[in-house]
Amino acid sequence: MQEFPRTLSENCAPRIGRRKFLGRGLVFTLFTFKRRLWAQRAWLSRYRPLARPVLVPLAEVSVPWRTRRFVAQAVSHPSAANPNQPIRINGMLVRTAVGDDRPDRFKAVNVICPHEQCEIDFITEPSQLAAEVVAEIGPVKDPIYLCPCHNSTFTVAEGKRLGGPASRGLYRFRVTHVSSAAVEIGEIEEDALIFL
Repeated sequence: MQEFPRTLSENCAPRIGRRKFLGRGLVFTLFTFKRRLWAQRAWLSRYRPLARPVLVPLAEVSVPWRTRRFVAQAVSHPSAANPNQPIRINGMLVRTAVGDDRPDRFKAVNVICPHEQCEIDFITEPSQLAAEVVAEIGPVKDPIYLCPCHNSTFTVAEGKRLGGPASRGLYRFRVTHVSSAAVEIGEIEEDALIFL
């Protein structure tokens, strides 16, 4: 029996309609966008109020890169291992810019490294960093936070991880108000109330 050559349409995969094609493209785009948002969710972080705002005298952070440690009181998140329990969180406030006293000129972070809960150091002079730290994160000119246990490094401006074994950045507080007398720290990242 003689076989006839197949036609072009028999060799091609089944065609999908324009609507189905566009629908699949939209689903793929949304999925990719969702993954990107999840990976870069720092700007999506939600903050929760502290049990009581922390007030730091403005005079103690009047100069850029001057730090002030504080202890904040909060309540653990309802989904935490120990829900709705009072917790104390050690923090550090730093003035990052000169000028007027707007809240965005001050940054506050939790001083505990997320890797193995060592207390971080504030390094004002990047030239003091060990050679292996500089080799990993590259040259830096601004002060940074450094975990002395395993050399995880973080930015002062946002507490973002620069290098080292820490899996994430430092938990951040939000400066909610600055008066002529004090800097008010009134909120903390919601994740801190779950995992601390």
